[in-house]
Amino acid sequence: MALENNGLFIPESQLMPPAHAAAHLGGKGAGMLRLRALGAPVPAFVVLPTALFEPGLAGLPTTAAGLAERRARLGSFEVPTATQAALRAVLAGWGFGAGQPVAVRSSVADEDGGAAAFPGLMDSVLHVADWPALLAAVARVAASAYSERALAYRRQRGLPLAARPAVVVQRQVAARAAGVLFTTFPEYPQEMAIHAVAGLAEGLVNGQLVPEEYYLGKADGQLVAQVASEVVEVAALDLLPAKSAPYAVASPAAVATATLLSTITLAELYHLGQRLEAALGGPQDIEFAQDEAGRLWLVQARPLTQPVPEVVAYDNANIQESYCGVTTPLTFSFAQRAYATVYRQTMRTLGLPAAVVAAHEPVITNLLALQQGRIYYNLNNWYRGLLLLPNFRQSKADMERMMGVLEPVDFVRDQRKTLAQRLALLPRLALTLGRLLGEFARLPGQVRAFQARCEAEYQRFYQLPLATLGAAELLREIEHLNEALLTRWTTPIINDFRVMMAHGAATRHLTHLGVADPDEFLSRYLAGSPAGPGAAAEPLASLLPALALRELGELARQEFPALLPLLENPGPELPAQVARLAPAFHERVRHYVAHYGDRTMGELKLETETMRTSEALFYRYLVAYLAPPAAPATAPASLPAQAAAELTARLSGRGWWRARQVRGSLAALRQAVARREALRLERTRLFGMYRAAYRALGQRLAAAGTLGAPLDVFLLTEAELASAARAGGPQWAALAAQRQAELAAYRAALAPAGRLVVPARPVAAPEAAAPADGRLRGTGCYPGQVSGEVVVITDPAQADLGAVRGRIVAALRTDPGWAALFPGCRAVLIERGSALSHSVILLRELGIPTIINVPGLTQHLRSGQRVRLDGRTGEVEVTAE
Repeated sequence: MALENNGLFIPESQLMPPAHAAAHLGGKGAGMLRLRALGAPVPAFVVLPTALFEPGLAGLPTTAAGLAERRARLGSFEVPTATQAALRAVLAGWGFGAGQPVAVRSSVADEDGGAAAFPGLMDSVLHVADWPALLAAVARVAASAYSERALAYRRQRGLPLAARPAVVVQRQVAARAAGVLFTTFPEYPQEMAIHAVAGLAEGLVNGQLVPEEYYLGKADGQLVAQVASEVVEVAALDLLPAKSAPYAVASPAAVATATLLSTITLAELYHLGQRLEAALGGPQDIEFAQDEAGRLWLVQARPLTQPVPEVVAYDNANIQESYCGVTTPLTFSFAQRAYATVYRQTMRTLGLPAAVVAAHEPVITNLLALQQGRIYYNLNNWYRGLLLLPNFRQSKADMERMMGVLEPVDFVRDQRKTLAQRLALLPRLALTLGRLLGEFARLPGQVRAFQARCEAEYQRFYQLPLATLGAAELLREIEHLNEALLTRWTTPIINDFRVMMAHGAATRHLTHLGVADPDEFLSRYLAGSPAGPGAAAEPLASLLPALALRELGELARQEFPALLPLLENPGPELPAQVARLAPAFHERVRHYVAHYGDRTMGELKLETETMRTSEALFYRYLVAYLAPPAAPATAPASLPAQAAAELTARLSGRGWWRARQVRGSLAALRQAVARREALRLERTRLFGMYRAAYRALGQRLAAAGTLGAPLDVFLLTEAELASAARAGGPQWAALAAQRQAELAAYRAALAPAGRLVVPARPVAAPEAAAPADGRLRGTGCYPGQVSGEVVVITDPAQADLGAVRGRIVAALRTDPGWAALFPGCRAVLIERGSALSHSVILLRELGIPTIINVPGLTQHLRSGQRVRLDGRTGEVEVTAE
């Protein structure tokens, strides 16, 4: 270190490598040096470095007596004559002795570091105005490195007891206001926190004054919250601890000001905080002061030592369609494992090295999260997975569209890479892209092979005598399903990638053509046959159960009219009655259940009752199909034709190559969506097999006394059930009872929002405000103007399916199982959904006007109200009770 001979470090005249700064200037001095190097506004300062104090401490042990001697020697420290002369010269230039005070502050070598902050543990002396007071303050501040509180902190943190003090002398700002800025607020990391008081900040950091609080959004700097406090002038000598001289509010005008910091000042602090956090490599604790002229000064910056939790965004915009409402532990543990299994397969299929796959295990195993009993996507981990793809930004946008993420988040960002890093990654990314495109080309054949394998396993499974198998045998059957199907689920997930990328490409092409609302255009264009506009009618595979149910309704009306009175009022005894009175019709019902019995509302929740587990449920669905079908509000065939004509007009004069690109992207999207719906039906059947196996296992465990009731099987996780089947014991019944109570509490509480950010500022959730003009607005997904009576459904399991016939359904959310009641509806309103969700696809196919993402829908509407809606504009108006 090239210190001047006088032993004084003057930042204006010398530079010091950052690696040496803390060791010689102490943590605070090094921090201010870094701020100055970054161009931050730092008041003038000098440092009495560690080398000045070390000779007096040489040879002293760190025993109790040695530490006391160190404190005593530093307390009587005399600044060398040469250093005093140099210090006098510098301070004279500040006006010291002529009305300009200085602050004398500790700067121990390991103070203000990333691991140890020593917050307020060493002394600072303010308002030092003359030379004798300055020399006394230097000795006092240096000695405070060995105060009892500082030593206790060292012992607690496991730090060396031999402190290496340095001392900072800094021009003191005549502050109208001062405070502390946390560039990231640890309690709510998506915010920046600013606490300020009138005058200097010492009263704030010492806890003597109640500050005014400001919280700014990290993303945009907007004021999120403000907490005012009474501003009090400080004058009493005994208000502060003995370690500091009294201080006063510089301007009486500031005392009367309700808001200490102006909007302009907050914006300046925001930009300073953002810049310094990025430059210094992490969240910072910054002390600032504002002088009478309004200029900001930074007097300290140190890393935050308390851990800052990761901000995680949970969203159920898409997954709530499959896992609506409160979900049992068995379903969540199974779904979490299923997602992880499929994700691993996909990474291997894309050619990612085994080491990369292993490194992503924490991501893979936490794609889902349980919040207040409900399943959410962990968006952070989904975004991290996209980092492995060639174009993160484009893939992120495509995934958000497909998942119906209404508010994209940026907690996970692509790392900025150097040219050399990008070139090094290029071969792997090219391989990944090449393999993905190759998998896309092979999808038609792979889908056929996949469906054949699923059909074979489906037929094999339902030949098993599940009711007679023991617990160990049932566990082996579950493991067989894992090996035969779940671990070979790559084809559906590759097709999901195809849907995501094709939808993104089609949206970008349509935007370039000037289509103002690409999603609305796609809703019309994709409403026809999967083969394309003008092709012969070919319904999506996921629509087949609804069409078959409609056919059975027509059969009952035409050939079995004597059954209609019974079918109109279904009860648990109805299946036996139908079997006795109309065996031919009952055989058709059994055939339907064998093919589609797992397709129901909430079908991916293992605890859901399905037509396969209760044939009586089939007749509840059939009720909606017993009346003659009403003509659709808009003829479905006209919509794709209109969209195709509009596309032709927009492509006119664009050139054949551009037209080929656009039409190719739309055709690819149509084919991928059709394949996805077919593969979703296979997933439904797979989950039905797991459901049947676990229900049989519940019967075995209840018979053995391990569980109190067979359906308690859903209250344990997969791992717990395996343990319970092997060893038994009364603890499992007790755990199931405890879980039952927890789930009941979740169901009774207000449902959480569709987007949760954790940690988040806790605020009371007010009811959604009614719009000023009395209209609700959402996103129109299928056109048509309809007026009629509303039936609000918040829990489909409790819904009276017959009550929806001829009415407008208003739902919090939907899933593919709702297809059974859709044909009886006049229109459907959904509070939260995605334009590419399976439910909306089905509604478009059926020609039913649909509006999604209507804020507060189920709070504002009540069953029995009459409304008028427009499926194109997304407007809903209440017309009468």
